[in-house]
Amino acid sequence: MNTLIMLFALPIGIVWRFYEKKAMRRYEAIFEEFYDKVRHDETLDPKAKRELLEEMLYQNRYSVTHPNPSCVRGEKKIFSIGWMFIGIGTFYIGLILYVLWFFYFQKPHTVTFCI
Repeated sequence: MNTLIMLFALPIGIVWRFYEKKAMRRYEAIFEEFYDKVRHDETLDPKAKRELLEEMLYQNRYSVTHPNPSCVRGEKKIFSIGWMFIGIGTFYIGLILYVLWFFYFQKPHTVTFCI
């Protein structure tokens, strides 16, 4: 049964990883679209713009770091299901290595908005 799981996990992980890459580009495009909308809104003062951008980051579970009056920066670690399946497909050794890498070495995804 274990061999059967590993046999199917590797190709599923590879396909899922390509899907994650496309989804990440769409995810970042949503952030850029919202940022452009807020930045070009003339009815808001800089403080209100900053609050809107911070709220979007909080709603997407980012932690706001490096507070600055002119910029908002959020950080978040994103776990990859594709890499998890690839790890399962490589006799579970890859899964252990990926989890260790995720917790100890992976740099968080960073989003920066400057007003």
